Amino acid sequence: MSKLMKYEFRKNLLSKLVLLAFTAVGEAAFLLGLFLKWENGLVIGISTLMICGMFGILYVGIESLVTFHRDLNTKQSYMLFLTPRNSFQILGAKVVENGLTIFLTGLFYALLTFLDFTVAAIRIGRIKEFIDVIKNVLENFSVSVTVHSEDILIVFLAILASWIMTLAIGYLAIVLCATVFAGKRLSGLISFVFFLLLSWGVTSLFNVLPDPETMMMQNLLSMGYSFAIALVLYGITGWVMERKLSV
Repeated sequence: MSKLMKYEFRKNLLSKLVLLAFTAVGEAAFLLGLFLKWENGLVIGISTLMICGMFGILYVGIESLVTFHRDLNTKQSYMLFLTPRNSFQILGAKVVENGLTIFLTGLFYALLTFLDFTVAAIRIGRIKEFIDVIKNVLENFSVSVTVHSEDILIVFLAILASWIMTLAIGYLAIVLCATVFAGKRLSGLISFVFFLLLSWGVTSLFNVLPDPETMMMQNLLSMGYSFAIALVLYGITGWVMERKLSV
């Protein structure tokens, strides 16, 4: 499994390096604008970092689906399916590698945002005033608002689990396009509609579950539900690949 994960990581390494390069450019512009009082550089830096943080993470996830589609429909990874690994191992390596990549990418940008905020606050020298403004805004919504690090972690893990579930739906749709719907007219469109309907179905099913009393329990329930659905879809996709896939 580890060798398959390394193969998947190297296969998409170029896009990760491009994302990192744009991030480095944005960070350099931000720091230059901050310390040299270059307003245009500050705007460019913040804009670039925001784009890399939001769309970069999204692209990392979507790229996994695009790569999987090419693996099944071109000779790009023909040798991958000739290795002594079954479909469950090949699919599992893709899911785990992409999940880890998204987790580490999100963690990287979260830490970078925290460091940039700290540097900016120290440089500007108005950290107390900024914190007071944040407190005043929060007090308009709640008498007492306390955010703990474990709360942030659980939210992040719940979002990651939801994305892994979405990936699992996408993998199943791609496999059905290459097997059950192969050779049929509008097979790609049928698979995409299947993806949308299944996504809507699992989301609707989650909405009928009991509503927990606390936000922490709601996120834990969401995370468990997402992982459970992803595991079921992983089993179905692997089963279809084992019996229907021909490369």
